[in-house]
Amino acid sequence: MKWTMWGVCLGFVVFLSGPVSGQSFRPIEQANLWYLYLDTGMVVIELNDRYAPKTSARIRELSGAGFYNGKSFYRVIEGFVAQAGANGNSPGMLPLRLEANVKLTARDPLQLVQRPDMFAPITGFWRGFAVGVGQDQRTSWLLHCPGAVGMSRADDPDSATTDFYIVIGQAPRYLDNIMTLFGRVVWGMDKVQQILRAKPESDGMLAAGDPQTKIRWAAVGSALPAEQRIALSVEQTEGEDFEQKLADRRARAHPFFFQKPPAVLDACQVPIAVRRA
Repeated sequence: MKWTMWGVCLGFVVFLSGPVSGQSFRPIEQANLWYLYLDTGMVVIELNDRYAPKTSARIRELSGAGFYNGKSFYRVIEGFVAQAGANGNSPGMLPLRLEANVKLTARDPLQLVQRPDMFAPITGFWRGFAVGVGQDQRTSWLLHCPGAVGMSRADDPDSATTDFYIVIGQAPRYLDNIMTLFGRVVWGMDKVQQILRAKPESDGMLAAGDPQTKIRWAAVGSALPAEQRIALSVEQTEGEDFEQKLADRRARAHPFFFQKPPAVLDACQVPIAVRRA
């Protein structure tokens, strides 16, 4: 089946149109889709209630109140993250406790990928999200892959309030398990990559007079009228089809690889397909 690539987030998410042989998909509920309409275009983020329930709830609450409308991406570091929000101006907002890891149960759809990984004993996937896993195969946390979305904070692990960041470059995996990740970009990563950057000497901070990419509005899909919603489905990351995909990527059997790389697999470099219904 011929397919069209709509955009790529450094190999992490691939956007497709039309069915693809050997892949199965699950629809994403609109209640779990966070829409950010930027100056650059539409970005859609899948929220993760399993790993960050309280943070996801706050995102829904703030978006419903119009908090993010007109806010800017005020700290943007090339190859690292783009950070947006109130830039510390959220008086009276109670801080959120760090939501870094969860205890998985036998019901959680966990697909293991690599053992060991440079930053985790094991890596895998949970419903399309790349995760780190402890030796017990139950303690788990989300990975800072390209397109991951997390809460900004100060030195105190429990100091996040409203501001968030999107990973726009090579995965900063040393942040795993010490930051609250609550979602991942599933649509419009090309629009994220167009966010205005700061000058290299400014440590990523854009000055007040510098042009900044604004969030025109933010909303959860279930709060939008039907004509504004984007129906998206994401590749299933459990089952025989996906296991075969992982095995193929480890083997690198294509003739291009006349010298075979090590048979290891970085979960952040496994493309997870997303298609528009």
